[in-house]
Amino acid sequence: MQLEIKNLGAAIKHARLEKNLTQERLAEIINITPVHIKQLESGSRKPSIDVLYKLAKILNMSIDEIFFPEKTDCKELIHKIQLGMNDCSEHELQVLYATLTAMKCNDIE
Repeated sequence: MQLEIKNLGAAIKHARLEKNLTQERLAEIINITPVHIKQLESGSRKPSIDVLYKLAKILNMSIDEIFFPEKTDCKELIHKIQLGMNDCSEHELQVLYATLTAMKCNDIE
């Protein structure tokens, strides 16, 4: 799989706007130029690992969301399931796990 640089740029921009940060302020926080941020968001430049780490940390972006966007389609549903399991007994959790395991085994066959 090759990282779609335009998708990465869009994800950075979306996360920045959710945090109500300007390109200039974000650049200042992670110690790069505003032009660099603009290039990252437009997809004309790839971030270094150091810059990507800082962006993920400051913008509270999951690296999984960046590298595996197809896994985020069900993110809200997964969150609801996790919340629903919070008050399950150990027995209920074991039943859920056994059910999930059985379903996944059927997918393999």
